[in-house]
This record gives sequence, structure tokens and C-alpha cells, in this order.
Amino acid sequence: MTQKRHTGPKSTKKNTKTVTPEKPAYSVNYYLGFFLALIAFLLYMNGISHGYLLDDSAAVTENNYVHLGIQGIPKLLTTDFWHFSSVRLGYYRPLPLITYALEYQFFGLAPHVSHFNNVLLFAISVFFLFLLLSKLFSGYNPLFAFIITLLFAAHPIHTEIVDNIKGRDELLSFLNTIAMLYFVLRYAESKKTVFLVTGLLLFYLALMSKESAMTVILLIPLVLWYSGEKSPVALIKKTLPFVLALTLFFIQKKLLFETQNPVVPVDPVNYPYTSEVVKYSSAFMLFLFFIRILVFPHPLRYDYSYNQIPAVGWDSFLALFGFFAFVGILIYAIVEVRKRSRIGFALGFFYITLIPPMAFIMTRGGIFAERLLFFPSLGFCFLVALLLEKISRSGFLRPITSRIESYKGYFLLAPLILVVVALYSFKTIDRNKAWDDRLSLYGSDIKTGKNSAQNQLHYGSYWLRMAQLEKDSTKREQYIGKGLTALRQAVTILPGFGDALYWIGFAFEVRASAHPDIKTVDSAMFYYNYAIERAPNQFMSYYHLANLYEWIGRYDVASYYYNRSHEISPEYLPVLAKVKEMKEKRGLDVKTNPLIRSVAF
Repeated sequence: MTQKRHTGPKSTKKNTKTVTPEKPAYSVNYYLGFFLALIAFLLYMNGISHGYLLDDSAAVTENNYVHLGIQGIPKLLTTDFWHFSSVRLGYYRPLPLITYALEYQFFGLAPHVSHFNNVLLFAISVFFLFLLLSKLFSGYNPLFAFIITLLFAAHPIHTEIVDNIKGRDELLSFLNTIAMLYFVLRYAESKKTVFLVTGLLLFYLALMSKESAMTVILLIPLVLWYSGEKSPVALIKKTLPFVLALTLFFIQKKLLFETQNPVVPVDPVNYPYTSEVVKYSSAFMLFLFFIRILVFPHPLRYDYSYNQIPAVGWDSFLALFGFFAFVGILIYAIVEVRKRSRIGFALGFFYITLIPPMAFIMTRGGIFAERLLFFPSLGFCFLVALLLEKISRSGFLRPITSRIESYKGYFLLAPLILVVVALYSFKTIDRNKAWDDRLSLYGSDIKTGKNSAQNQLHYGSYWLRMAQLEKDSTKREQYIGKGLTALRQAVTILPGFGDALYWIGFAFEVRASAHPDIKTVDSAMFYYNYAIERAPNQFMSYYHLANLYEWIGRYDVASYYYNRSHEISPEYLPVLAKVKEMKEKRGLDVKTNPLIRSVAF
């Protein structure tokens, strides 16, 4: 009699490799996307009434081309983002400037309108992020994409981007990038040309928002790889149209852009890591700081310039540990991407979007800023979601049925998510308040920024502006005292700090305007000249020095300094008016300093 062959029990070992289903198991839930967008909007709603701050001056309030409204758009398509700050850094970002011009056309200088639009753009970004993750990981429970997006919406590291009007360059870049990736998936799925064209247009708009979007072209093969594409050749072919779009963007920039040879200023405040001795070691030390502030986003600051995070050399443990951590995690990420694991996607996204921040530090010696982590924070939120899934054993790949057992893991996951999101949300809403006005921002951050020369500068200059407007002599002197204390601390942190020296001179000028005294005027002149010596391109020092010489009747010297100020910043209208006044009323157009007499030999 033939016996049946015993093959033994079937293996129950689980396959740990992520399986990408051939067809979506779940369709995109647009209602959840709208709900997440609403949450994002509500989290930042208390910042809509805020005013202009920091770099908003160069972008909006002092940007003469923005003030032309729609008529200024042709000029904005050729203009360096920092054109009205008298520097040429080579930042070609016309799209955010165009949006400011449109706002000005219809509303004038209305910061609440700009803040509303920033919050709205962030909410739309959150909506498209949910669509992208839902489409890419359609084989998983929709709660997976929901949790990642919710964590991203609530993370406090984004407050600088959303609360600062100038942060719109990052917002537009992120929104267009995420939407572009979503339509790349739609095209890969349906082969409809309209989706490809839409993706290309969005990529172009991302580039027009911020040039660093060029690196996100690497996200296209990453996303397609996780969508199920197996052929490297096919990945390259599907990415080529975007390479063409990138090429056309650079041709446009070459033909239109005013800054063909950008110059990084010698500025130890904003570029403290330029020395070859500390540049790379400090970059890897900052890599650890990136991780730390993503994990524990407190305290948050608007400024991390000199000497808030001191440079380090290779003799620093943090630099060495940061280097080995960077390399080790990168190798692990590459291995996991090849497996198409979810942790691989999170780390892949994190590293690709970390290229611009690391390059900024390594090539220019630039400072850390919270905005640099706007893109990479998505990879971090993805990792947090995976960690919470593992702790709760919820298993997003398992289908939910009517049986109570299928919900067991979510009973633990729900409170974990609520705690994390509640903490993030509280910090976000509270941090929004700091961005209300100059005093709230500079005053709150000075508590953790005593080592920041720039924070001391901003805090001190605020009080001097208040002193200039104050009519009460006692209060005016109190404000001047507060301002000088902070500014002298700034010069202590960074000896020869030109901008701080200018403001110290301004303090004496304000004092002299209330109580004319030659000794006070001499002090103001001394600090303005010292500021010019340390920062020759600080046009305001020349302008105020000219004011003082005009006040004491040395009109020839005043004419010279007005001309020097105008040469450095031809767009500054008050000094242009003074140059014209000197010519028309006094017949003076002095080009050489009358105080310097030539000596004949």
C-alpha cells in the first residue's frame, strides 16, 4: 500500500521583508487628508495676526520691486533674493518674491495676509503629504500614512518656516516637491501624460522657490523604487524628464539672473565654520545636533549663529562620534533601501533631503537653522511612526477585521500617538507666540542665547529703536541703557562686530538728538567709523555718519559719506534722496573724503 509522504509541519516563520502589493489594498482617503490639513491650520492659527520680523525686510518691507506689485514681477525674475540687503549670495528664488508682490498688489503691506497664506500653504502641504504616503504605502492600513503626516504637522521644528513670512521659500519648495512626487506616482500607475506634465511643472516651481530643490530629483527614483519598479534602467528613464527640467531651469537662471558670480561675505556671525580646520568636523558635530533637536525640540531658537554652537575640530568627541554615526546610519540606510523596507525609505528620504544643509555647512561654513530640517523632519517622523508601531505591535500591514483581536495593538498605539502629538502641539502653539513681534522673539530667545552675538545685537537694537521713538526722557535713557548693555555683550562675544558697533554709534546719536553735546556726537562718530573699519559694506554707518556731519555743518564731508552709502546700497531710497538734496540745495557731489588731505612730497 502506498503511504503518503510526510512533509512535516509548514514553516510559520514570518517574512520580515516588506512586501509591496501589486494592487492597492486601500484607496486614498481624501477626507483624512482634509482633516489633517485642518489640524495643521489650527496649530498655526494663533500666528496669523503677527507682524514682520527678521529677513522679512529684505523679502517684503524694503523690497522695492515687491512694492511695484504685478508690474515688478519681471524684475523679480532677475533679482537675487538678497538684492535689497546689499549682498549677492546667488540665491535665485523668484516664486516666493512673486507671491509677495501679488499680496502687495491687492493688500499693500499686510503681514496678517502673508501669515495667513503661509499657514494655508503649510496646511495644503500636509494634505498632499498624506496623499503621497497613502499612495506609496497603499498596502498598509491608512492609519500608517495618517500617523506620519500627523506627526509631521505637529512637530515644533517647523515653527520658524511657518511663522516667518520669509520662510515661504521653504514652504513652496516643500509643497511643490511633495505634490510632484504624488503625480509621479500617478503617472507611473496610469501612464497618463497629464500627470507627467503636472509633475514636471511642480518640479520647476519647486526650483523657482529654492534652488536646493535640485537635490529632490533623487527622491524620484526612491519613490518609484518603493512603488514597485525593479529595473534600474527604468528608474533612470523615468527620472530623465526631470533632469531636462532641471537643465532648463539652470539655462533660465544663466540668462536672467543678475548674480552670476555670488560672493560669500566674510561674516563670522552667519558663517562661523569657514575655516578648513573646523568646517567638516563641525558639520558632523551638527549632524548630532540635528538628531537631538528632532528628538527633543526644546529650546527652539530663531538664531544659532556665532557663538551659540561653537565650532569644533577633529579632537572633539562629538565630531568623531557624529562622523561615525553619519557613515554608519548611511550604510544601514543603503542596505535597507535595497530591501525596500520602510525604515529604508525613512532613512533614504532623511539623507537625500539632508544634502543641502550639510553642503551649506561644508561648502560655505554656514550656521544651523531650524528651517534646514523642514524636509528631513519627514524622515524622522516616519521613523517615530515605525517605532510606535513596533512598541504597540499594531502591525499596519495586517488587515483590520470585525474580530476584536485585529484592534488589540491599536489600544496601546492610540495613547502613545496622543501623548507625542499633544506634546508636539503644545510646543508648536506656544512657540508661535514668540514670533509675534521683535520684543517677544528677541526677548524670549535671549534667555537661551546669551552666547549669540546676533541675538544680543537684535535685542539691543530693538531697545534703541524704542528709545528713538520715546518722548519721555527717563524712559528713553532706560531704553538706551538696555540697548547698550546687550550691544556691548555682542562685541564681547565677537570683538570688532561691525553691526553691533554701528548700533552703539546709533545709541549715542539718539542720545545726542535729545541732548546735543559734542562729546556724545564724537562718541557716535567714533563708533560709526569703527563700524566702517570692521564692516566696510555696512552702508548705514556711512549714512548716519553723514547725518552727523550735516548736523555740525560739515556739508562737504556729509556729501562724501552720503555718496559712499549710495554706492554700496543704490536701492536705499532715503540716502538717494539725501544725495539729490546735497546736489540741488548745496551744489555738492563730493567723491573723495575731505578729511583726508593729500601730502605733497
